[in-house]
Amino acid sequence: MKGISFAAERIVVLTKPGYLGDTIVATPFLRRLHEALPSSHIVLLGGPAAPVLLRGCPYVAEIWPQYTDLGRSLRSEVELIRRLRRTGFQVAFLLDRSFRSAALCALAGIPVRVGHATEHRGAMLTHSIPYDWSRPDRECALELLRSLGVPAPTALPELWVSEEERSAARALLNGHGVGAEELLVGMQPGANDAPVRAWPAERFGEVAQRLARSFGARTLLLGNREEAPAAATAAQHAGTHAINLAGQTDLRMALALISLCTLWIGNDGGLLHAAVALGPRTVGIFGPTKAMRWGYDHPYHRTLVHFPAVPSSDAATVRRCLDTITVDEVMEAASRLLHEDPQVFHADRVI
Repeated sequence: MKGISFAAERIVVLTKPGYLGDTIVATPFLRRLHEALPSSHIVLLGGPAAPVLLRGCPYVAEIWPQYTDLGRSLRSEVELIRRLRRTGFQVAFLLDRSFRSAALCALAGIPVRVGHATEHRGAMLTHSIPYDWSRPDRECALELLRSLGVPAPTALPELWVSEEERSAARALLNGHGVGAEELLVGMQPGANDAPVRAWPAERFGEVAQRLARSFGARTLLLGNREEAPAAATAAQHAGTHAINLAGQTDLRMALALISLCTLWIGNDGGLLHAAVALGPRTVGIFGPTKAMRWGYDHPYHRTLVHFPAVPSSDAATVRRCLDTITVDEVMEAASRLLHEDPQVFHADRVI
């Protein structure tokens, strides 16, 4: 690897285990690492959904989901440390910025540990890089490679679905009366930590109504079981133009359905990053504290955010900023994306 002198036959990459989005936005890093060291055995250590989420990823040799157990018991920590030690990793890249992730790799005796200098863990890293909170998280991850002299051009996240999965998704939609040629818009009205992330659900329904009138679009509502009430509210306001499947699909079916959408409109969350990764154009709705790090500034991906007059991160201010985003603003962003090219835009990420 240019810029640093070590053998890198076996590399482990640690991502934050708790959220899908953190794993998805790590894929540009995994791509550039694989391009730089194509013969290395790269292992991703992530959350329990990582093997399912990244099925078909060509950039890693293995995905270990055990990392989610870290901290639940001393025994699980010791077992994971032993496994890391036995595997003989020469390098660890810590995209998870926690103190615990650095301690884990240090105790496992991994000789080269590259990560951001957050949570007072710099002494446990052999290569400690400042974290720039004003930049997108995916760019900060790539900066770990750049700091070592590894070429790491900017890239969008990636996910992969099979043609069989797409066919099953088409059949599901057909069962709900959606024809193959219809314009399909996906939405996620719910969100984790909804008070500071979720735009009002009824406004998603209003957008669905207007997209139906302006473009003849059908709207697909997705989300997990906890988000089903928000999706139900959106569906009530959308009327017959929406198909509500929130809480009714597994992760792979949700990804396949998203890959069939022309446009995605959603809150700050994992499914928004999945949509960016799978090809639909997107409108992401953000509060002011998350937009810079998790939003997208790209011709096919728009981020809507209102900032307060006086910078603040308190929940009440974030809520007010979310509530001031209007249906007209979302419709304008959606309409521009659809008018620029009304044809379905998909990346070739079929496994």
